[in-house]
Amino acid sequence: MNYPQALAFLETLPGAEKIGKFHQNLNPIKKLLKKLGNPEKSLKVIHIAGTVGKGSVAMMVSSILREAGFKVGTYTSPHVWDFRERYLLNLKKISKQDFAAVLTGTKPFIRGQSYFEVITAAAFRYFKEKNVDFLVCEVGMGGRLDATNIITPLVSVITAIGLEHTHVLGNSLPKIAREKAGIIKQNVPVIAGAAGNALLEIRKIAAKRNAPVITVYKPLQKYTLGLKGEFQKMNAAIAVESAKVLNTKYRFPISKASIKSGLRKSFNPGRLCFIKKNVLVDCAHNPDGMEALAVELTKLKRSYNKIILVIGILKDKDKKKMLDIITPLADTIILTKPNIPRAEDPRKLQKCLKKEMMMKNYIAPTVKSAVALAKKIAGKKDLIVVAGSMYVAGELQ
Repeated sequence: MNYPQALAFLETLPGAEKIGKFHQNLNPIKKLLKKLGNPEKSLKVIHIAGTVGKGSVAMMVSSILREAGFKVGTYTSPHVWDFRERYLLNLKKISKQDFAAVLTGTKPFIRGQSYFEVITAAAFRYFKEKNVDFLVCEVGMGGRLDATNIITPLVSVITAIGLEHTHVLGNSLPKIAREKAGIIKQNVPVIAGAAGNALLEIRKIAAKRNAPVITVYKPLQKYTLGLKGEFQKMNAAIAVESAKVLNTKYRFPISKASIKSGLRKSFNPGRLCFIKKNVLVDCAHNPDGMEALAVELTKLKRSYNKIILVIGILKDKDKKKMLDIITPLADTIILTKPNIPRAEDPRKLQKCLKKEMMMKNYIAPTVKSAVALAKKIAGKKDLIVVAGSMYVAGELQ
């Protein structure tokens, strides 16, 4: 297979909606990995779960390790603009040729595994072949039954916990925390950015597995961050604690200079970034993400005349809560949908708006048409904000 053929093949697999769908057990991924020679067993892994921030933490940890001189693999999901964002080697995307080769080598052993299970197994195989010093691995969804959860990491990281994917993970923070805490392994240190009842659940499970818990309560203030936004300071604190564990427990040489430089150079596509002078993109896709974005827009509002919000949300999200959080900051709202089956009809989003928002919204059938409309409406001193889903952001390029 060449690269386009490899991508086309992935779309034929069960659950080809590019999220971390999982079976009710880990047997399918285990069977596939066994046929591939269990590449995951030879990898030194930092495993990262959580509701918000896990992708950013993954990129920060990867950047720190790279600055410390290590060869680093990074596996994250979903991608924003290019599938190859999911497989990074020393923070550079896998080549099209390498991805086609690793999937071609994996294909003969596939027996009913899902999209996410296949790309996860292929990732482990690829990073073993590249002989990485570390693999920074982000959970797809949940933790306990996620396809990535067949590794025994050096450190387990759990970022902030919020209500998301409740139809799968549970309808309360403790239930969701239990699913996320499923990545905790016997005697393996845990870095926890959760709080309240979610943290209590994490501690309970960690205690049963004799896993020491390091909690992160305060955002990092003393370093300059490449990733923008006040919320990234908490993610940075989690990343720094992860690096410290690798240094103190396992004696990997990671200096303060590497931490400082790694945080400054870190980048994550689609997270509070300007793609044009007056077009801001953020992948906020749940209430917690919207709260963080709202904080930033409150500050940015001082520098612009008006904010024009382009927003699309997936069906399985808490749509009303997300809209209630972000729409009061917008002067104009353009409701749209990305081109995937899970996207909510913008007319249904419109029904979720508060009455005072009904006079200042438009509906656009596609992300492209929504952004075109926003540009038509926007004045020179107005800000266009695109948010609501990674898939919305993904259609901007």
